[in-house]
Parts: sequence; structure tokens; C-alpha cells
Amino acid sequence: MSSSSIQFRFDPMDFVADLDTPVGIHLRRAIFDEETGADTELRKRIHKELISTQLADGSWDQISVHTANNLWNLGLLGYSANDKNVKKGLDWLLSTQNYEYRGNPGFFHSGNRKESSTMRSTNYGEFGPGCTIFYTTPYAVHLFHMYGLDKMKQVQQTVNSYLKFWTPDWCGAWCTINVLRVLIEHPKSANTKRVRNGINHLADIQTKTGSWKGFPFYHTFHALSRSNQTAAKKQIENALPAIIRRQNKDGSWGRKKTETQTFLVLDGLKNAGLL
Repeated sequence: MSSSSIQFRFDPMDFVADLDTPVGIHLRRAIFDEETGADTELRKRIHKELISTQLADGSWDQISVHTANNLWNLGLLGYSANDKNVKKGLDWLLSTQNYEYRGNPGFFHSGNRKESSTMRSTNYGEFGPGCTIFYTTPYAVHLFHMYGLDKMKQVQQTVNSYLKFWTPDWCGAWCTINVLRVLIEHPKSANTKRVRNGINHLADIQTKTGSWKGFPFYHTFHALSRSNQTAAKKQIENALPAIIRRQNKDGSWGRKKTETQTFLVLDGLKNAGLL
């Protein structure tokens, strides 16, 4: 593991070493630099399992939630936008970009009646369950960013729409942090006044314990870790004691969704230059 300014109470590798999942493979490679031959074989097996359930139209179950999560998994495994299965999945997501929000175009909505219930029963990855299109849309924009496709006109259209109306108190906490996350990371919006206002809003509600009142701790921490703004870096610093305090004895973080929340902590610390 690279040098770290964080003194953990327990070694997170104790937990990560046993994860036979895309998150485990990614963390071992990107955080601990300890990818093994066994991971190479595991990567092939997981990839085979993932693509075996992809439909001919490029989706998984014709549900945005499943499609987005599987595309995220393929990215964690190291596959790029040039991979044929990734391309098919991204093309299907683009086919769902057919919805307007208050006259603003560029929103992703599959129309599948199972979308909302699936989203609310799934807490995996970098996004959480708010209003349906403010889960599916930012998740889609994030995936195009993850695969190096920020300049696509369809993605730019969505970001432009967000920049017209989004404010940090316009909707609930999950919708707010889902959208702020992609505005922070997208080059077109990262240094805009809307993003600065969003980060400052979070600074105003950060408590003495380092958490954010009413906001999901791990997702908020991870979203802010991608910003280079001083106000975001200060909040990350304020949250570090809580990061240390919340770690479980097995090296993980979180209670029920330990894999996701451990990813959010370790990837967030790396983003912030602390790992």
C-alpha cells in the first residue's frame, strides 16, 4: 500500500482481501497495488458472468438500475468504452435519454415500471435512491464520465440542463448529492458557481462530528473528495475523525452495505490524496 497520512484503527486490507467482487478487484489494484494472479482469473470469471445476462439490446433486464450497476462493475474490472459489451450498454442508456424536466432536456428514463422499486431496493455503487430520474440520470452521466466520454453532446446537454436549475436545496438529500456528484466531476461544471454554492451549502450543514446533517455520510464524503475546491477539502479534513471512528473491526466501513461504503471511503481518501 502507498504511504498514507491516515492511521486506521484496523487494516482495511483485512476486509478487501476477501472480496471476490469487482469492488474487491478494483480496490486491491487501485488502492493497495496488490492485484494477484488469482484476481486475473476472477476478473475473467466475473466478466463472463456479467455479459452472459446482458440482453441483445445492450441492457440488463431493460432496467436502468441494473444496467448502470453492471456497467460500473465492468469499469471497476478495467474494461473501457471500446469493449463491445460496454458500448452496447452505454448505447442502451442513450436510448433512454428521452425525458424533459421542467422543459429542460437530456434526462434518462427507461419507462420500465420496475425502475423505481428496483432503485429503492438497491444500494450499490456511488448513487443512492432519491427521485427516480435523479438517480438514473446522474448515474448515466457519471458512467459516461467514467468511460472518458464527457464531450459527448448528449452528456453535455444533461449537464447544461442541470446548470440551469439545480440548487443545493431544490430537492431531497439523495437527489441533491447524486446531482452534485456529477457536477463536481464533469469538466464543464466543476468550477461553476452552482457547484461552489452546493459545496458551501454542505459546509454550512457539516456538524462538529464531521457528518452532514440529513445527508448520507459516505456518499457525501466521496462526492466531495472529487472536488479541488478549498471548501470541499476542508470538509474532507473535518470528516476524517469520523472516518477513523466509524471503521469496523474487520477493516470495513458501514453496517449493512459494507462493500459499497468501504469503497466510498477508500476511493474517497485516494481522490483526496490521503492514500
